[in-house]
Amino acid sequence: MYKTISREHILEDLPEIAEIQSDELREKVVDAWVFALERSSFDRVTDISGEGSPNVFALKRGRQDAHLRGVTRLALAIYDEFRKTYPEAKVDRDIILAGGLCHDIGKTWEFDPVNLKRWSERGDRYGEPSFRHSAYGTHVCLSVGLPEEIGHICMGHSLEGAHIGHSTECYIIRQADHTWWHVAAALDLCHPDTIGFAGPNLRVRPLGQQ
Repeated sequence: MYKTISREHILEDLPEIAEIQSDELREKVVDAWVFALERSSFDRVTDISGEGSPNVFALKRGRQDAHLRGVTRLALAIYDEFRKTYPEAKVDRDIILAGGLCHDIGKTWEFDPVNLKRWSERGDRYGEPSFRHSAYGTHVCLSVGLPEEIGHICMGHSLEGAHIGHSTECYIIRQADHTWWHVAAALDLCHPDTIGFAGPNLRVRPLGQQ
């Protein structure tokens, strides 16, 4: 038996779920988070550390909900900006919302301290990690009946996405995701020893300086 996960807490941690127009899709997003959390050491989205991967872009303040919500809002803002000038350009707004809020759902696996300990001790047997959040997130989404498009976003938004073609919604979320972490690093919101992925050209603006 799995532990009980509060659907109300999921809606509190990710309030943008309420903006999804499709009743079925909205419920499936909550189902996915219940499925992922009940199989992990975490009880809420806000229990998951704010990092891109373990020890990569580790936030000084804030948890995973800040990233999930920020990427979702940024992806919507990207689309809305283009729509103002090019109203003929169309995407599925519900897919952006659901995909943004679920794109890192697999971190319930990759960030789980029980898993991290096992992989650290026996990487020779299990791998380190056994698989990343992108793959586990796709598994979660398909297991609860979320549309293929959402599973694709889970797989395509991160490093594994270099090996597949991206849907338009996935491409927007992928850009929003990478931008969110890189700008967070530039604004000195991440621990400095975790921002190597931002590349050698970044010059961090110290917190409090204009």
